[in-house]
Order: sequence, then structure tokens, then C-alpha cells
Amino acid sequence: MITKITSNKITWIDIKNPRDKDVTYLAEKFPFLHKTVLAEIIPPGYRAKVEKHKDYMFLILYYPIFNPAHKTTQSREVDIIITKNHIITSHYQTLIPLKKLFDQINLYKENKEKYLNGNTVVLLHHLILGMLDSAFSKLYAIEKNIDQIENSIFDGKEKQLVQEISLIKRDVLSFRRILAPQYAVIESLYKEGVNFFGEQIVPYMEDTLGDFSRVQNLIEDQKETMQALSETNDSLLNTKINEIIKLLTIFSVMVLPLTLLTGVWGMNTEYLPFLHLPVPWDFFSVMGIMLALLGGMLLFFKKKRWL
Repeated sequence: MITKITSNKITWIDIKNPRDKDVTYLAEKFPFLHKTVLAEIIPPGYRAKVEKHKDYMFLILYYPIFNPAHKTTQSREVDIIITKNHIITSHYQTLIPLKKLFDQINLYKENKEKYLNGNTVVLLHHLILGMLDSAFSKLYAIEKNIDQIENSIFDGKEKQLVQEISLIKRDVLSFRRILAPQYAVIESLYKEGVNFFGEQIVPYMEDTLGDFSRVQNLIEDQKETMQALSETNDSLLNTKINEIIKLLTIFSVMVLPLTLLTGVWGMNTEYLPFLHLPVPWDFFSVMGIMLALLGGMLLFFKKKRWL
């Protein structure tokens, strides 16, 4: 589906769920577009990139979104063709920051004058910043989850936190995997764009690179924080497990001699100590020995600070 906004200077063509007829439209409307570029509009790409051609530039960028069904961050592709007077965007799923900018320009005259009366660099700049701002908001949501884990990590919930920590680590790594390669793409856009658009692109690209750097720094900080929290939680969990194992071991050690004594006095032989004492002194004598042995072991373990 093709929608577009037109001003006296710039036209923005947005294609959602591109089909063969849409590619045919672009080929007829813009005959200078290379067939390799048109061939990349429909099938999904696998990496971000920028290409400079004689009359236009072609970009493939990726936008991170959160999938609540799978509880993970996934990438969504947007293809961008930019000329001196046109911006063409192509994507499959609805990209909220792109749709938000498109609607703001389409509905409000002052926004159309602001974004479409200069050059396409201004519109491209705001398009990329919109996606970065959306990424920032998602990263801040992850930051809140990290703070919650940090505040509850010493509340004895180590076992429950293992899954939460793993999910957040996966989110942070997904953001890093999606956005990190695109910094080099924006740098290439900066270098190639100076030759294509002139020096007017410099302040816009420097601002964009600055925002990309802040996103990357935030992701790296969250990655290091989650690694530290994961190690701390694992250490607390291992300590708790070791305490349980220690108690079970001590219990086994204490029960072993008692089991041995009951086994000896359970033997069907004539010559056993206390066997010929009158009832019930034979039973109480054996129980007394067992209790004394048990008490002695408890005192020994406490002296060694094993309990």
C-alpha cells in the first residue's frame, strides 16, 4: 500500500507491505533506480547498509521492537531511498515512530512546512531520530526492570530472579545486536552524504551520530550491569545451595553412627552389652548412648562452627 505526502519541494512516499505492483510503480516513477535496489524492496534483508548512487542513496536500517508474545526484542527492517526531492520508505510491519512522523506531517500544516520545505536531509534526520527516541524509551523501560532486580536481589528471591535476569540480558543483547552495526552505516551515510547533499548534511549527521553513541553507551552500561547482577545472583544462589548441602551432609554424618548402633543391637546374638538388663533399662541404656553420641557430635560441629 502506497501513501504519500507532497509539498512544493519534497515528496515522501511510504510503502507498507510492498508488492510487485509497488516495485513496478517505483521503476516507472523513478527510472534511474537500479534494478538491484528495486530487487531489495520486497524480500527482507539481513544487514544494515548504505549505497550511494549517482542520483540517490539507498539505506537499509533496522528498528528494534518488543514482541510480548515471545517476550523478546526483535528487529524490523525499513528500506529508504533518498534523492534531492524524494524520500521513499518501505517496510512490512507498522513502525510506530515512522507512522507518528508521517501522521504529524500529514495532519498539521506547520509540520509540513517544517519538514518538507527544506531538503530531504531534514526529513531523513527526523525519521532516524524518531526511531532512536523510540529505542531510548524501550531502553529506559529495561532500565526500570534492572533497578527492580537490583533492589530485590538481596531479598532471598535468587531462584525467581534467574529467569528475570536471563530475559533482560536477552533483551539488552538483542538491542546491541540490532543497533550496534548501524552506527557504521550512519557514519558511511555521513561521509557519502557530504558528497551527495553538500555540507548542509554535517550538523544533522553529527546530531544523529551523537544519539547513536548515547544509545550504544546505554546498552553497554546495561550489559555490564546485568552481567554483574547475574554473577551476584549466581553467587547468592550457590551460597544458599552450599548451605543446604552442608546441612544435609551434617545430618547424614549424625545419622550414620546411630544407624550403626541400632544395627549392632539388632543383631540376633547372645553376648551384647545391656542385653540382659531388666526391661526397660536395656532400651533406655541404648537410647542414652545414642543421645549422648548425638549431643557430642552437635557440640563438636558447633565448636568447629559448622552449624
